[in-house]
Amino acid sequence: MKIVLNTSPIIFLGKINCLHLLTHCATEILVPEDVKAELGDDSLPSFMLVKALSNTGDAYLRGALGQLHRGELSAMVLAQETLADFVILDDLLARKKAQRLGLKVMGTLGLLLLMAKSDILTPVQVWRHINKLTGQHGMYLSSRLMEQIRQNLLISSDTK
Repeated sequence: MKIVLNTSPIIFLGKINCLHLLTHCATEILVPEDVKAELGDDSLPSFMLVKALSNTGDAYLRGALGQLHRGELSAMVLAQETLADFVILDDLLARKKAQRLGLKVMGTLGLLLLMAKSDILTPVQVWRHINKLTGQHGMYLSSRLMEQIRQNLLISSDTK
């Protein structure tokens, strides 16, 4: 599976020490140059390939900037150009735009759930990571979504 990452999934997975687990989920992990620039001095793991957009993709990007960040749009364009299986985005507006472009979208949570489904992490580990992301690292999830995830993972309500 080939994926293209936006900035927030890299940051969130890094905060819970799960970034390296992407190599168990994807055969090719691409990062647009704009996402690398948004990360600043943070170095990316060697398994992530930083890739430039084509001239056409870059021209599209310049014309499309508006409500979305450059990194989000770059991830979408790179996903289109490389025929990626998924673009990894967390922002709702970006996800909707990517879907309108015909891209398959997954977010940080989707990656974590995939890791549980693939037996890379246990459901309890995933649940604890999600709680850490929401409790300590600023990821917002509605209580309804949290409950759906908990039920999906078959976690008892007293597990923290």
